[in-house]
Parts: sequence; structure tokens; C-alpha cells
Amino acid sequence: MFYKSGKVMTILVAVLVGMQGYCQKNTTNKYPSLFWEITGNGLKKPSYLFGTMHVSNKMVFHLSDSFYFAMKNVDAVALELNPDVWQGQMVSLDRLKQNYANFVKSPGNDFLTENSFRITNYDDELKVALATEPTIVNNLLYRSYKAKEDFEEDTFLDMYIFQTGKKLGKRSAGVEDFYETEKIVLQAYSDMATEKNKKPVDTDGESMGDITKKMQDAYRRGDLDLMDSLDIMTERSVAFRENFLYRRNEVQANSIDTILKKSSLFVGVGAAHLPGDRGVIELLRKMGYRLRPIKMTDRDAEKKDETDKLKVPVIFSERKAEDAFFSVDMPGPLFKMTDEYQGFDRRQYADMSNGSYYLVTRIKTHAAFLGQSEDQVMKKVDSMLYENIPGKIVKKLRIEKSGYRGFDLTNKTRTGDLQRYNIFVTPFEILIFKMSGKENYV
Repeated sequence: MFYKSGKVMTILVAVLVGMQGYCQKNTTNKYPSLFWEITGNGLKKPSYLFGTMHVSNKMVFHLSDSFYFAMKNVDAVALELNPDVWQGQMVSLDRLKQNYANFVKSPGNDFLTENSFRITNYDDELKVALATEPTIVNNLLYRSYKAKEDFEEDTFLDMYIFQTGKKLGKRSAGVEDFYETEKIVLQAYSDMATEKNKKPVDTDGESMGDITKKMQDAYRRGDLDLMDSLDIMTERSVAFRENFLYRRNEVQANSIDTILKKSSLFVGVGAAHLPGDRGVIELLRKMGYRLRPIKMTDRDAEKKDETDKLKVPVIFSERKAEDAFFSVDMPGPLFKMTDEYQGFDRRQYADMSNGSYYLVTRIKTHAAFLGQSEDQVMKKVDSMLYENIPGKIVKKLRIEKSGYRGFDLTNKTRTGDLQRYNIFVTPFEILIFKMSGKENYV
């Protein structure tokens, strides 16, 4: 009897162990990391794939020393789009959209009227010009939100990867074409709008806030499987997913393959593009590459502070206004984009490598027509500085250039960033030259 019982017990234990092994095998994540090593397919040294979130929240900046080691040992660093050319492409597309809007708008709104010759008060425009930055600057460089600025890094994760690569002397690249991606995204929204059988979203009683929290926790753990499941669960349109995700996955994988044939690469793309049968990881595997997950166990990288202190050298050259009224020394061209503030001429250049920007604003005052002297305009400008210059003014000097008087200001924002203003008053306009950067870069 004891022998039989022992035998039954042995069989039962064996079955339980087998079931446990089966369960473990089937619950093991297929995509357990945000960070992947790429080898094989004739590569002479490893390359790396990293899943990002396009935000500046500290949540996404738990980076290990292996992250910096990998970037240091490759030839090139790529994002979805190449920031070196991104700004100019955005401006070109914005101009095309504006031209199209002007072409299709109803005629009859451009007649001369009594108001065409009316000179308006420029006080409000001046206040806005002093106090604000173009929305495009925040979108390009920072992705910051005033309510959360104490819990954010200086830039969003993708831009941080680009800037770190630049600081380490790496070539930059993009694995998507800006214009082609714009077309794909527009097609995605168009197909979603015409799709008849959108699937209902079933979150099993959880709110979207709960889902977002789960998504963030999954990102912290590098759990791409859960992120993919949550993404699929909340997706209503199959057509949208087909274009926005899967078509772009193919573009990214093909671009990565092209670059890998020439040089080693560290590439960061949105984490949603990595997992799944049609994700970038599997697409690269089908091309013959081996992809191995890298666990980022040391999440407080010693190399981060060391790398963050580096600056990328820039070369300044003279840039002239279209009417040749002023010239400035800048590391890039002044771009004009459709701005939310239509009352003045505003142009900017974002130094993507160092996270700084240059801004030139021209405000028409028509002071000479209004009978306002230069002294009166200077006094008006001076009276507005305290309330409308961000943060605290730490230096203010009166200056003169080419016969025009103005102010040279240095201010420090509430987050500790230095900014510099040169403001000049002419008989017909006010010119504001501004440079801004993180910490003491300016």
C-alpha cells in the first residue's frame, strides 16, 4: 500500500512539475525589454534597437549604463525622423499647406476696406512677443508642460537620444521620410473615417486612466508584450492600425536594414513599433538578423550626468533679413512658420543638438505716423519688461546699434534657464532678438 501511494505521489508531483513548466513557458514574455541587441546577417559588430516614448516625463529616463555603452560603440544614431533635417522639412510642408489653403479659399475677402489702412495699437503684440515662444519650439525641443515641469527632463526621450549621439560624435539618421510619413498618417485617419466596422473598445470595466497607468508601468518594466496587448485592446480601427503602425513598421525595418549594411547603428523608435508578428523586431528577424533583449538592470546610469554636461560645437554664420534691414550670426537659418500669433513677423531656429533656440520678432509700431518719439517708445518698452520677461531679469543695459537704441537683457527663468534679449526701437517697428537654452548654455 505504501509503495503504491508513493508511486501515485511521484506521478502526481511529476505532473504538477510538468504543468508548472508548461505555464512558465507560456507566460514568459516574448518581448521582455525596450532594449535589443542586433547581430548576425554579416554584421561585424552589434547594433541596437530601443523603444521610446515621445515624452519628457522622468518616467521614461530610467536608463542604464548599457544604454550609453551601446551608443558609444556604434557609428550612427537614428530616430524615426532625422532632427538635422526635420525642422526645414516641417517648414516646407507648412508652406505648402498654407499655399494650398490660400488657393482653395473663397475669393472676395481680399478687397481694400476702411480697416485696411487702420493703424492698431501694438501694446498687446509687444507683450506677447516678449513673453512667449512659438509652440513649434516646444514641440521640436522640449515637449514640456508647465504643470509638470518639476517632473520632466530637459527634453523628450527621442531628442535626448539624438543629442547624446551628437555629443558622442555620431552621425545622425532617420528611418522614416518626413513627407512619406505625413502621407501615411493622413491615409490612416482617412481610412479610419470611412471604416464601417469599427470595433468597440472593451476595457473590462477599467477607465482609460487605469489603462494609461498600466501602460506606463509596463514601459517602466520594459514589458512590450503588455504594452502591445493594451494598445490592441484600446484600438477601435483596424484600418488606422494597418497604416499608422504596420506600414510604418515596414518602412522602419527596411531603413534599418539599409543603414546596417553600411554602418553600425543605435536606433530609437516608438515602443509600439517593436513587438508583435508585424513589429520591427520580427521584421528584422525575417531579414536574417538576430535580436536579443538587453535587460536594463542598473537604472541609475553613472554615465548620464557625465554625458549631459557635454555640448555640441556649432558654427555661426551671417544671416540677413529678406529686406536686408538686419543681419545676425546664427548656427542655422531663420525659419518662418504659421504662428498662433498673427500680429507680427516671427522667425526662429532651433539648435536641435544643444536644445537651444534663436528667435527674431518684428513688431510694426508706425510710431512716426502716430507722433510717438523714440523716447516714448523706449519708455513704453521699458515699462513692459518686468511683467513680460520670463522669470527674473538679472541684467539690463541700454545699448545702441547702427544708430538705433534699445535694451540688452539677461533673465533667468523659474526653472533656472538663462535667456538673452536684444531689443531695438526704430521709427516704424520694434525688433526683438532672443536666444534661449537650458541652464547656462546661453
